[in-house]
Amino acid sequence: SCSTFFNGKFIASELRAIGGIRRSQDDVLFKLGLVLAVFGALVNVVSDEILLRRRRANTRATPSRAAARRHSVVSTNKSSKYILPNGFFFDYVLCPNYLGEFIEWLGLAVATNNLALRAFALWTFANLFPRAVNYRRWYVDTFGEKAVGKHRKAFLPFLV
Repeated sequence: SCSTFFNGKFIASELRAIGGIRRSQDDVLFKLGLVLAVFGALVNVVSDEILLRRRRANTRATPSRAAARRHSVVSTNKSSKYILPNGFFFDYVLCPNYLGEFIEWLGLAVATNNLALRAFALWTFANLFPRAVNYRRWYVDTFGEKAVGKHRKAFLPFLV
């Protein structure tokens, strides 16, 4: 998309103009940032893959059969094929892919102490946090508070 192109251009120009990484690779924050970035990428990719597999399986079978195979909750609406994902980070937050993406960008910002990456981490949070909150409302409306559970948050485990 256009915003992705300009984001990439902004980050690349910032990295080129100032030499990119403002932290020593021996700095504890550099190492912590890299661990966060890899962890976030893992959460993001695995969560996306779980959603993709569940969507594919759901189109090939009736919702109840698909849910039984994947240990998910099916909407009580008979005409709906929506499934409430469970397992992995879905047991803690309803949008772990969003959380993973934010952690990934936050980790890169911490590792590099780069202005463009800090701005992008902030922008990612500002974009994905409200979406996750709205998704939680949708899940509660679709499946009910009991199925979603009060323990399962929108974006940040145990908090929000």
